[in-house]
Amino acid sequence: MIKEIYPVQWTGEQAVVTLPEHIDASNAGQVCEELLALINRGAAALIADMTATLSCDYAGADAMARAYKRAVVSGTQLRLVVAARIVSRVLTTVGLDRLLPIYPSLEAATARTPAEVIHPVPPWAEPAPQSGPGAAVITPAVLWKLIDALPDGVALTDDEGMLALVNRRTTDMFGYGDGELAGRPVESLIPVGVRASRRSHRATYAQAPTAWPMRAGARPVGLRKDGVTFPVEISLSPVPTTAGQFTLILIRDVSAQRDDPVGPPRAAGPGRASGCALAREGGCALRGQAWPGTTRRNPA
Repeated sequence: MIKEIYPVQWTGEQAVVTLPEHIDASNAGQVCEELLALINRGAAALIADMTATLSCDYAGADAMARAYKRAVVSGTQLRLVVAARIVSRVLTTVGLDRLLPIYPSLEAATARTPAEVIHPVPPWAEPAPQSGPGAAVITPAVLWKLIDALPDGVALTDDEGMLALVNRRTTDMFGYGDGELAGRPVESLIPVGVRASRRSHRATYAQAPTAWPMRAGARPVGLRKDGVTFPVEISLSPVPTTAGQFTLILIRDVSAQRDDPVGPPRAAGPGRASGCALAREGGCALRGQAWPGTTRRNPA
């Protein structure tokens, strides 16, 4: 059993854990481990008390997201108590306010019984109305399993280009471990030489986000954690929600396709269009195909 690092109070099957004043990359792993341990111990309701938390970065938000995934599978009602506005802003940015209930006080959170709390559905997966008797209901747990089972990578970025959610295929494809990508900028997945160009065009795309399907022959380049580049195909779709504007990115590794007439991928450098389009919303060109608001260039 993992030793409890933060104070925990049990009332029947309900556990309240008091989280620290600051949650960041230095302690987000510990926070996540304790939340998961409490869920594994069979808590029917787990309240993460962030009343005293004054700052929380994307690593902290990712810790909450990982705990939420485990809670859904285990049948635990996970609730957050948030008092600081800046903390609420971070959690809202990544969509956690739509994934789980957030309360302004511990009293409000503890007043609800597990049976009264219903897990919200993610804003990008709001179900269509079901018709007919016995229509199946897709729960968040089933939704996560479906997303993780997809053969292509799936990533969701917020309006600031931060990775809010990724599926298992994405983490495997880019060589990261579970939970490492959420909260990172999407530029982490593209070569260094084209990141500045991608950032400069973000505002252009944000003004008129449009869907961009996968296109045969276009070979943007992805960047693995170990520095190795590889050819990919991508599609992008804007996902407007009440929590903000998101972009859904589908990523397909096409390394096995050796019959590409363009040839093997090259390390992308400044000015090369071949590596700049993993992030569609950034406005970079895909081998001569220009985004709205950009100038068409000839292939490198």
